[in-house]
Amino acid sequence: MLDPRSIIFILSALSLLMSLVLFAMPQSIRDRLGGSRHWSAGMLMLSVAALLYGLRGLAPNWLSVSLANTAALTAVAMIYAGGRAFFDKAPANRQLIFAVGLATLALTYFTYFQDTLAARSVIFSLLSAALLYLFGRDVMRYRPRMAERAVFPYLFTGISVYFDVIVSLLRALNAFWATNDGLADLFAPTPLNVLYFSTHSLLVICISVGFILMSNERLHSLLEYQLSHDPLTNAFARPVVMTLARRELTGRKPVSMLLLDIDHFKTVNDTLGHQIGDEVLKHIVRSLNAVLRPNEPLGRYGGEEFVLLLCDADERQAGIVAERLRRCVEATPYQDDAKPYPMTVSIGCATARPGEDLEQILNRADTALYRAKHAGRNRVEHG
Repeated sequence: MLDPRSIIFILSALSLLMSLVLFAMPQSIRDRLGGSRHWSAGMLMLSVAALLYGLRGLAPNWLSVSLANTAALTAVAMIYAGGRAFFDKAPANRQLIFAVGLATLALTYFTYFQDTLAARSVIFSLLSAALLYLFGRDVMRYRPRMAERAVFPYLFTGISVYFDVIVSLLRALNAFWATNDGLADLFAPTPLNVLYFSTHSLLVICISVGFILMSNERLHSLLEYQLSHDPLTNAFARPVVMTLARRELTGRKPVSMLLLDIDHFKTVNDTLGHQIGDEVLKHIVRSLNAVLRPNEPLGRYGGEEFVLLLCDADERQAGIVAERLRRCVEATPYQDDAKPYPMTVSIGCATARPGEDLEQILNRADTALYRAKHAGRNRVEHG
């Protein structure tokens, strides 16, 4: 059976390894993933703390007790801060600094003024449990809820963290009722000590793996989003809407397609510049998405044209949606330097007929759009 000191040295080595794995991520990825730097630095700090703990009795107390405790608490605080950054939540830096500083003062008192291992264990374990609990709560609360997102990385991390909280609380309870004080007791080869250090070391690695799993899931989600969305407007990419439309056409429900074209958009580019033109495109997409339902995907068809898929919508319903969108754009001018620029769209509608393929529906919608443009613009036509 390994003694606690050996387990601590193993924990130091494994924490260092996990820190290097997180740090080895490309700079561009770490810039896109909030929290990765916190977690990498936290694991490095934990590695240093474990190494210092392992020197207990071989190095001065200020190094193997005081500095080790401060480093370990800082590591846990950085793990919690990393979670806040990962989920784009407001940091709690002042509160964390205050909590770690206060705990350090208490640990210093019970090291130099009243040498009590039990008191130090209670203080350290309770603060660690509290910070880990807050981290686990954030993981479970802010995990992705969309059906297309993987949930396992977040459940794995959250469960690992909660188990570590339980272990820390049990450690605090045991220390509270302990009768043996002094520095030597930390490495007493008792079954309880071995169980605690072994379990804690395993959970630390599980939590580190959880960091990597969550980061990988986030990167996969970002990549999927980039492939399926127009990089300028954040509307769906044209192939995505076309694929969804072909799938819907195989069903029995009515399917309608709308083609929307921004009126006089060339004038916007010529008079205001292409940069403002890009902002106008983004503004109109935001305005349209604000009144669209989740099952009404809007895609960029090309240039200033957009395509909208309406599932389970006949010609009458498609016309109602088209008119709502037309009015929405008309009522939401683009604002630049507090000066409004009125914008309008022309819309062509087409509802699938029996035996039609997607190209035929789009041709009819395009013909209807052409009529709307030549009939004065800012109107809806059916094909």
